[in-house]
Amino acid sequence: MRNVILRLLITALALKGADYLLPNFNLHGGWVHLFWFTVVIGLLNWLVKPILVFFSIPFLIITVGLFYFVINALMLYFASLAVPNTLTATNGGILIASIVVTFLHWLLAVVFRINKQENSGD
Repeated sequence: MRNVILRLLITALALKGADYLLPNFNLHGGWVHLFWFTVVIGLLNWLVKPILVFFSIPFLIITVGLFYFVINALMLYFASLAVPNTLTATNGGILIASIVVTFLHWLLAVVFRINKQENSGD
């Protein structure tokens, strides 16, 4: 459970970092809206993303994995539809933000040593 909460916090920090770094990716509504946006992204990544990845395997092979950023951008777009008035961004802004969020999420996960799978001993 601790791992899930840390991953949500890291995702929120990565989203806020993309908000500060990119001019055409703007999050609105403060920390409460960011929290719900992060929860929706977590649910979409858990439920919808594996299906999208499975059906886009040919594109992932052709683009040597770069299509994964498009899938992440779709997750951001779907989350913006699910939590209205939280995100204002262009399509290009969402695509660039997916790259920035992916990098920041990876960087923060390395810094805080978050594993993909939760240890049963914690």
